[in-house]
Amino acid sequence: MSVTWKICNNCHHKVNIVAKNCPYCNNDSFELSKTENNTSIFSEINELYEYCDLIDNRGVYNENITPILADFKSKDGIVKNQVQIDLANFIAFIGIEAQSFSYSDVSFIKNVLNFNCSNGELYQQLIEDIDENFIDVLPFSFKLLYENDIFHKDFLEEKNLKGYTSKLYEIYKNLGEIYLKSFDSSVQHHRIFEKYIAGLVSNFVDFKQNPQSDDFLNPAGEKIDLNNIDTSKWNIQGISDEDLEFYKELSEKRPDEVADMLLSSSDDIKINKKTLPEEDLSEESEEDEESLDDVLEELNKLVGLEVVKKEVNSLVNLIQIRKIRQERGMKQPPMSLHLVFSGNPGTGKTTVARLLSKIYAKLGILSKGHLVETDRSGLVGGYLGQTAIKTQEVIQSAMGGILFIDEAYTLSPKNQEDSYGQEAIDTILKAMEDHRDDLIVIVAGYPKLMENFIHSNPGLESRFNKYIFFEDYNPEELYGIFLSMCENSSLKLDQKADDYLKGLCEDIYNTRGDNFANARQIRNIFENVLTAQANRLSNDDDITDDELMTIVLEDFE
Repeated sequence: MSVTWKICNNCHHKVNIVAKNCPYCNNDSFELSKTENNTSIFSEINELYEYCDLIDNRGVYNENITPILADFKSKDGIVKNQVQIDLANFIAFIGIEAQSFSYSDVSFIKNVLNFNCSNGELYQQLIEDIDENFIDVLPFSFKLLYENDIFHKDFLEEKNLKGYTSKLYEIYKNLGEIYLKSFDSSVQHHRIFEKYIAGLVSNFVDFKQNPQSDDFLNPAGEKIDLNNIDTSKWNIQGISDEDLEFYKELSEKRPDEVADMLLSSSDDIKINKKTLPEEDLSEESEEDEESLDDVLEELNKLVGLEVVKKEVNSLVNLIQIRKIRQERGMKQPPMSLHLVFSGNPGTGKTTVARLLSKIYAKLGILSKGHLVETDRSGLVGGYLGQTAIKTQEVIQSAMGGILFIDEAYTLSPKNQEDSYGQEAIDTILKAMEDHRDDLIVIVAGYPKLMENFIHSNPGLESRFNKYIFFEDYNPEELYGIFLSMCENSSLKLDQKADDYLKGLCEDIYNTRGDNFANARQIRNIFENVLTAQANRLSNDDDITDDELMTIVLEDFE
């Protein structure tokens, strides 16, 4: 999207893109050149405007089905104009915050966003629109397009089309990047842009999870009462005949590759296949009745992991003493509770993390004490921009608990073109700072790879300074894990099978490689033994209980 020159609005000479004034006439008003590399932003904006025209021209909206649009249109609101001014305010905010907003910026905004007014009028309007709370408020156009996308969800899915909310987000990012490249932008400009985009994602996720907030306001600052609105009607199952022409025109104008914004009518957040089953954390459960001592006892009963148990118990002691010091008004140094779990697969990292989330809740460190497990596939999107949204969704689901990121080193950029993982890292680091009192992050993976991952980023180094190493299980512990699996399945080994298992665990441990799978390998052996036992007993017409419960040597062969 690089631009090398622009056109003076007064003398129409080509001028270097970084020039503040035209060297020919000293004018400071320019038109952005529509070069081959930046014409996409013009087409993206024009396409969005055309879609907004469709929304504006559709007619009357039902306040019981689309309350936001109905209220907006009843006050003669125009969706296209709202999108236009929101985008303009976004660019103006960057310039104003960087203390460099001028008529050159206004000319850029006017040209790219197609405003039909003088530079002076637009300048004055933008100055008045930006206040100290601007970055904390979701632009109203996102609310309008999100409700519209939800309303048309079934039709869009049928046509293999996705929501325009995501398209608007892409335009925000692309427009901001072009603006920064079109002027002699400073580091401050870039920081403001990045901070606003991160805040935009967070604000949208908050709105998406609670669209009926009592604080919902229209663009005029008036409260909209949504308490009696049935949002189940947003996802319309049928398409009326009177809308067919509208849908036909819509499908012709929509490109197939428009990105998805996770427009789900469900309140559940699906992260990936590793996500834990949904739980109602507000209801009383057996876990709520567990004491801190109960959870610590569960930890200490785990097979092996002696070093890990010692580390966790020491951490608990430290937190308890810090709480006493705090209650007595004593000063104490800051402490990071974020952790690095390093070790080979199958060494109990996820199990310990789940117990640790309960321990932190019992200590009052976390409000809920649940664990959300994910990996790169649950954080990284298919295109730039989607990753921040996807990661923010995961973070929101983990609030009050622990976010456990397995194989976190895969987020490290593989090359200069791979910025997806870095986008996830940046989003996570910001959340760790913003929600330090109710979010703990644990990153896990192979020891050497995790060490390289943490040291690759100063932000990671400063936040992750506590390492817990999970050693490989020794032969006795591997043997104990197998016996534990048998006990949990009402199984036992005869003497020959027991002797064979002990020798097998010795061989497995002594021949293990760098990526030894530990308990996972024992689990695989256990499942193979169960299958062998079933095959052995399948031809027996009179199976006794003892035979069903006994594993013999033959089952290992």
